[in-house]
Amino acid sequence: MPATAVFLAVLLIAAALAVSESAWAQQVSAAIIGKVVDPSEAPLAGAKVTATDVARGTVLTTETNIEGFYNLPRVPVGSYEVRVEMAGFQTAVRPPIELVLSQTTRLDFQLKLGQITQTIEVVGEPPLLSKDSSQLGVVIDSNTHESLPLATRNYVQLTLLVPGSVHPDPSAFRTE
Repeated sequence: MPATAVFLAVLLIAAALAVSESAWAQQVSAAIIGKVVDPSEAPLAGAKVTATDVARGTVLTTETNIEGFYNLPRVPVGSYEVRVEMAGFQTAVRPPIELVLSQTTRLDFQLKLGQITQTIEVVGEPPLLSKDSSQLGVVIDSNTHESLPLATRNYVQLTLLVPGSVHPDPSAFRTE
């Protein structure tokens, strides 16, 4: 009887670890990365990068490393204004950008010399193509979900809207 109890305990622990491992792969956030440089394109170490959620007022901060790079991982989805400050340079501000699930947005800044009290608003959109990852993703919003007819009422059919997705023929899986 004790051997059976030990076996069941080991089996239960293995099952718990297997389930939790797949849960770690789920991402319910986005990320903001980038580089901060001075007018001569030299990296700025120690610049303060602040992302503020426009709707909720949540503030996320980080600093650039010695090579001028910064990383804000696990940012909740939403609309964010990003600000970069460093002593001896003018503050740079990007207008609000919209982050969606699993998106990594790259925002690079070039700070101009001046007082920290001077603020420069950087105008421009992030590039449509990401050079940082080969990830392909699409967000199917509620409007799309409600407006498209689904013959079988199977929401998984919406995955066929993603570019590059395929619908395999089930008869091809027969092994004879």
